[in-house]
Amino acid sequence: MIRQQGGEIYSGLRVRAPFFIRADGRGFGKLLKDADKPYDLDFARTMVKAARYLMEEVGPSPRLAYLFSDEASLLYLDEPFGGRLEKLISVIPSVLSGRISLSLGRAVGLDGRAILVCPDQVAAYLKEAQDEAWRNHIFSYGFYSRIKEGMDRRSAMESLRGKSEGQIHEMLFCQGINLAHCPAWQRRGVMVYRSSGDVFEEWELPLFGTAEGQGLVKSIIEDFPR
Repeated sequence: MIRQQGGEIYSGLRVRAPFFIRADGRGFGKLLKDADKPYDLDFARTMVKAARYLMEEVGPSPRLAYLFSDEASLLYLDEPFGGRLEKLISVIPSVLSGRISLSLGRAVGLDGRAILVCPDQVAAYLKEAQDEAWRNHIFSYGFYSRIKEGMDRRSAMESLRGKSEGQIHEMLFCQGINLAHCPAWQRRGVMVYRSSGDVFEEWELPLFGTAEGQGLVKSIIEDFPR
C-alpha cells in the first residue's frame, strides 16, 4: 500500500521546456588512468557516440548535446516523460552511462541534474559551459606538464594552487606549449545536434560568446518543429 499512498518522493515534480539535462561522470579519473593525457581522442569519440545513441536510437532525443571532458549538457525543447523530473535525471544519464560502459568495456556512472532556461538563455548557458571547458583545458595541460616533469599528483596539484589561468598559460608557453594551437575540441568542446531530421557533429565549434556561435545555436533552435 505504500506505493499507492504517495510514498514516492518528488515524483510529482515537473519541468517545462526549454531545459538542459547535465550529466557528469562519476570517478572517471580512475577509469581513464591509462588513457592519453591530458586529452584522449578515443574517449571524446565515446562521449559523442553516446550522445548520438541517445538522439538516434533510444531517446529521449535532445536538440543538441554539448560535450567536454566527462560532462554532457543536453538541451530539450520539448518535455519527454511529461517533464517528470525524476524520470529525466535518471533515464537520460543511465542511457549515456550504459552506452559509455559498453564502449569502454567497464561499468561507469553519470549523475544528472536539470537546469531551467529561457529560450534567450540557451547561448549564455553554452557559453558558461564552454568557458569551463577552457578553464579545464588550461588546468589539465598545466597539471600533466608537472607530472611529465616528475612530480607526483599531489605535488603537481599543489604547484598550481593559487595560480591564475594567465600564469598557467604563460608557464606552458615557456615550455613550448601554445594552448591556442591545441585542437578545437579540446579547447571548446564538441557539439552533437539535430537539424532537418539529421544528426551532425561539430568538432570545430566557434565561441558561443561570438555572433557566429550565437548564430549556430539560434539556427539549431529555430529548426525545431513547432
